[in-house]
Amino acid sequence: MTDELRVGIIGFDTSHVPAFTKLLNDPTDPYHVPGAKVVCGYPSSSPDLESSYQRVEGFTQQVVDNWGVEIVDSAQAVVERVDAVLLESVDGRRHLEEARPVIAAGKPLYIDKPLAADYAESAEIYRLAEEAGCPVFSSSSLRFDANITAIQGDAELGAVLGCDAFSPATLDPTNPGLFWYGVHGVEILYTLMGTGCQRVRCTTMAGADVVVGVWDDGRLGVMRGTRAGAHEYGVTVFGEGKVVQTLRSQEVPLYAPLMEEIIRFFRGGPAPVAPEETLEIMAFMQAALVSGREWREVALDEVR
Repeated sequence: MTDELRVGIIGFDTSHVPAFTKLLNDPTDPYHVPGAKVVCGYPSSSPDLESSYQRVEGFTQQVVDNWGVEIVDSAQAVVERVDAVLLESVDGRRHLEEARPVIAAGKPLYIDKPLAADYAESAEIYRLAEEAGCPVFSSSSLRFDANITAIQGDAELGAVLGCDAFSPATLDPTNPGLFWYGVHGVEILYTLMGTGCQRVRCTTMAGADVVVGVWDDGRLGVMRGTRAGAHEYGVTVFGEGKVVQTLRSQEVPLYAPLMEEIIRFFRGGPAPVAPEETLEIMAFMQAALVSGREWREVALDEVR
């Protein structure tokens, strides 16, 4: 890799595209992340998803006009020009196919949330990556939020005995259940609880989803995804030493800590989130989807 990594973007239908590009390409940004630059991208979009096809042109124009990003006509063309790739397509249904040329080339790949729109395609992405020896990781930016990481570093908290996380969870039939937006709250939950969820029960109503997960050591983890009233991202953590509550940080921009992790990963560092954890998150959301539809408890192994 060169001293300054050449980064490419696949999928331009999310606000993450100009936000991430500014963090990397604008040295005057107070949260500028040095060592990499977005040089090109492929502005793919989904014709059946309004929030995709209506936004792709505007976000593409921003990165061209503000940072001179070259626009190419395929994911393969991106791969040929760069050292590492940000797969930013807002539609998780596109992730498997758009990841294929990157994985085949063995270039470090960050896949924005969700990893895919269902568990099966998520597992296939990691299977292909392992087979090709390609470094891949996926995560919500909320995992690296300054207030969330501060809880992780709080020695007074002690062992985490349980956790209630929450985030907005708007719905779209193309990426059903929590896959569309509730993944943010699920990431917060797993950041504090770790892996080991065995089964879930989801209650789905018009204004919210509430998912209760049972971990293998008897702990309970709860994720509330909201669709009515005020919306925020946050968590209550029940520790051995104390109970901690926090909302996302309003001081440190949400994407800056994530981008720092991505660039360390692109430079050869370990994946900040292990494939096993990300796949369990996907299984958690898949099981919650089945549970909410069928009004029953669902084991994660049932959907794996």
